[in-house]
Amino acid sequence: MRLMRISMNPESTGHLLRRLFRLAVGVLALLVLPVSPASAHGEESQQAFQRTSTVVFYDVKFSDDTVDVGESVTITGMVRVMKSWPDHTLEPPEMGYLTVSTPGPVFYVQEREMSGEFTPQSVRIEKGATYPFKLVIKARQPGTWHVHPGFGVEGAGTLVGAGKDITVNDTGVFENTVTLANGTTVDLETFGLGRVVTWHLISLVVGLAWLLFWLRRPILDRAMAISEGRGATLITRSDRRIGIGFAVVALVVGTGGYAYAEMTQSSSVPLQVVRTTPVPLAEEEVSGAVAPEIESIRFNAEADTLTMKLRVENTGAAAVRLQRVQFGDVEFVSPSFASAADPDAQAMTVTPDQAIEPGGSATFTVEIQSEDLIVRSLVPVNEAELRVTGLLFFEDETGEQVVSEVNELTSAILQDFH
Repeated sequence: MRLMRISMNPESTGHLLRRLFRLAVGVLALLVLPVSPASAHGEESQQAFQRTSTVVFYDVKFSDDTVDVGESVTITGMVRVMKSWPDHTLEPPEMGYLTVSTPGPVFYVQEREMSGEFTPQSVRIEKGATYPFKLVIKARQPGTWHVHPGFGVEGAGTLVGAGKDITVNDTGVFENTVTLANGTTVDLETFGLGRVVTWHLISLVVGLAWLLFWLRRPILDRAMAISEGRGATLITRSDRRIGIGFAVVALVVGTGGYAYAEMTQSSSVPLQVVRTTPVPLAEEEVSGAVAPEIESIRFNAEADTLTMKLRVENTGAAAVRLQRVQFGDVEFVSPSFASAADPDAQAMTVTPDQAIEPGGSATFTVEIQSEDLIVRSLVPVNEAELRVTGLLFFEDETGEQVVSEVNELTSAILQDFH
């Protein structure tokens, strides 16, 4: 075999060492230097029709925005499964799950109710139904966290409502204790943790031993043998015996663990499945005697305006007035109700801004500055379905609220290019 000598001049060697040193310093800096946390609205990655035509939260209220570790925050409001659910794109809604969307396990859900009913698991839902909801969450970790109520629908994913930044002070203690059927009180934060760690270590040891056993031989030599058709010669009789030994060890460990659990935890109950059907609000409680109809929706890209022309008929006994419009989790409020509106609500123009008398009807023009809708990806100008869905809120003389979907169906948007 002929040996080859490779020589490098001192300048090349020094240049290479300097580059390697800079690379090492850069990698070390990435690993050591503190990194500021990143934040974004992940729900904006969902298409507009998902966030406006499937599930919409409204009247969402947070009981507090500053708590200590171990203290609770209550979230209440309404969640509506829209009548305009896109059946041609998504499967009809049948199962849903009320949850909370947070950046990790920084809160713990203590209570979960829909229509006043305890709903610990998924529930049966129906299109066009409105459910009052309540979530009670307990602070686990200090920090400032952006929190949303969420509702997961089978086949459609999780949709979120209006969010709020909640500051958790680094004082107090988080406890999550429950009393078991045998009368023992345990902390769910640490209950069974030692057993979990033990099983992970056992699995890690067995897995590493199996991996090292096969990696003790050069991989390239084995690959060459396989490419030359000598793969059958790589597995020896000793390899087979050791493989059987590993299988026996795994079987003994698994069986022994099961037997140990049966002896030490004899009073156990299988995981339970509870499928409840919360009762939605009656339609007359939600929409009242107001019948709106969208005549047209126009979007002007240059002026960033969304203009709706709607006709509203009032068949009730009290005069009503258009209060606000909501697309997804973004609200636009009429000037007549601006003083009592949510601070995050944006202004809209209603012409004419007047009440509709009982038995009467009126035609309104609603103009919205749609820049925020575009930024939040709620106007589907670049999607295959150029349609928008939202909620219209009316208020009568007694302060009662009436809610109606935009046309009870999605309404096509006409674009103005001038």
